[in-house]
Amino acid sequence: MATASIEKLGTAPIGKLLLAMSSQTTISLLVYTIYSITNTYVLSIGINGLAAAGAAIIAPVLLALGAVSTTVGAGGASVVSRALGAHQPDRAARVVANTFIIFWAAALIISVIGTLAIEPIVYLLGATESIAPYAIDYGRIIFLGAITSTGYSAIIRADGNTGFSTAIWIIPVSLTIGFCWLLVIVFPLGVTGAAIATVLGQAASAGMSIYFFFFRKQRSYHLRLSYFKPDWAIMREILLIGSPSLIKNLSASIMAIVTNNLLRTLGGTSALSVFAIVGSLYSGLMTPQTGIIQGMQPIVGYNLGQRNLQRVWQTIKLSLRAAVGYGLLISSLCLIIPGGLISLLSNDQALIAEGQTALRLLALAYPLTGISLVSAAALQAAGWAKQALLLLVGSIIGIKLPILLLGSQLFGLNGIWAAEAISELLLCGAAFWLLNKLRQQTHQPLGSEGN
Repeated sequence: MATASIEKLGTAPIGKLLLAMSSQTTISLLVYTIYSITNTYVLSIGINGLAAAGAAIIAPVLLALGAVSTTVGAGGASVVSRALGAHQPDRAARVVANTFIIFWAAALIISVIGTLAIEPIVYLLGATESIAPYAIDYGRIIFLGAITSTGYSAIIRADGNTGFSTAIWIIPVSLTIGFCWLLVIVFPLGVTGAAIATVLGQAASAGMSIYFFFFRKQRSYHLRLSYFKPDWAIMREILLIGSPSLIKNLSASIMAIVTNNLLRTLGGTSALSVFAIVGSLYSGLMTPQTGIIQGMQPIVGYNLGQRNLQRVWQTIKLSLRAAVGYGLLISSLCLIIPGGLISLLSNDQALIAEGQTALRLLALAYPLTGISLVSAAALQAAGWAKQALLLLVGSIIGIKLPILLLGSQLFGLNGIWAAEAISELLLCGAAFWLLNKLRQQTHQPLGSEGN
């Protein structure tokens, strides 16, 4: 039987519910953002800009690991939400067990391949000769710790346990921040210390996940040993629904690799250093938009399971307004004080001066990104995996990559920085078209009011 925390997804006022769910996830993600920014700051100040760039070069590796965890997390959460909405706790438990199988098998393969091939991987990612040694030391440990990079907060949140899903971000990331400062500044282990800190934080997250699913009593379902055998139908559904998240992260990895190599060609080490700082800021400031998306998904999934379509569309509408509104706010901030924001992470005056144009051009994408992200998340939560996949794959292959390549050829570095905003502008039309198709399928107008 569904718990009160689950039932509120179908009964609580949408505005307050979305605010509560989104704020919980945003707080969690903000803590991770603080870690990411702290990591960049500690490496830049505690070692040098090359160390920060070396860690940034490994970002596509972290995105690839994230692709695995978010695939099983987003796919599993969607299936679990609808199973709980339909009062099927045994099915929800089987889904969770199969997410463990998928994740650990994939992470083990990535760990082995990455560790053995770290040096060619680093140069493929776009490292220069001066940056490569830092990237190799950092990346080797990240690959060795791949098995700990769990992605179960979305599934925990799908059970209505927003408090624990928040804790599983805040506690490990807080530990990582502390370890990073300890192992880089206090005990100067260099980029190796920063990588060890990351893996230790991931291990804490993995431990908390095991506690929640195997030992914590306050859950809507309970795992049994018999569930831990491959159920190919369930695995297929998880992977199909989670595939947009997989494609999103893998495509982000590809874009990062291409961007790094273009920056190396057009601007060398200095351009890569700018990207390390500005890219960290850009991703960090996007955090609340991601929180809105993660907060809306269990609401949409549960109410679809209940066939309460009016609540589904009110959630999507409010999420769009919130994501775009925040995007406009943060874009304005970046346009007005880019130098002040960059100086939070670096005291290199040449880098601060060069990075201001980059941050201004990147920031134009914020309000537009909110539209495409909410649309893809709505399609994914509704189980429209193919449509969400079309939106994400089409955006990379048909829009983002060509614009990035063309922009770099025509306008050099400025073309690279502006490519994101131009791409997102074109994506808005496709996003609204797919949302309208979903609206027609559910026979509910986007502006319907719910409870």
